[in-house]
Amino acid sequence: MKTSAYLISAAVKLALGILFVILKAEVVGICITLLGVALVVMAILDLFHGDIASGIIKILLAVAVLLIGWLLLEVAIIVLGIVLLVYSIIDIVRIIVAAVKYKEIKIAAFVLGLIEPALALVASAFLITSGGVAIEWAVIVAGIVLIVNGVIGVVRAIVPEK
Repeated sequence: MKTSAYLISAAVKLALGILFVILKAEVVGICITLLGVALVVMAILDLFHGDIASGIIKILLAVAVLLIGWLLLEVAIIVLGIVLLVYSIIDIVRIIVAAVKYKEIKIAAFVLGLIEPALALVASAFLITSGGVAIEWAVIVAGIVLIVNGVIGVVRAIVPEK
C-alpha cells in the first residue's frame, strides 16, 4: 500500500474513533438512521428497475429500522446478557463439579478457573440491567480501538517498509 493510502485510512479511523468516543450513543442513532435511509434508497432503485417485491421488502425493512431500531438494539443487548448469564452459570457449575469429582485439584487452579466465568457473570448482569449504558460503552470501546488502529496506521505510513 502507498503511504498516502495508509494516511487516508489512518485519518478515517482516527476521525471515526474520535466521533465514537465523543458522540457515544448518538453514533448508534446516526448509524440506524443511515441504514434506514440506505434501505429507502435501495428500495427506490429496486422499484425503478421493476423489482417490485424486493423494493417493497426493503421499504418495510427501512420502516422497521427507522421506527424500532433502538428497541431492537436494546432487546439484542438484553438477549446477549441472558445468553452470557446462562453460559457463566453452566461454566461455574462445570468447574465446581469437576473440583468435587477430582478432589486433587489445587485451590489456586480452582479459583483461577472461576475468574473468567465470574467476570462473565458480572458482565451479563451489566448487559441485562443497563441497556443504553452498555451500548454507550460498546461504542466507546469501538472508538478507542479505531483510534489505536489509526495511530498504528500513521506510524505504518511514516515508517518505511523494508
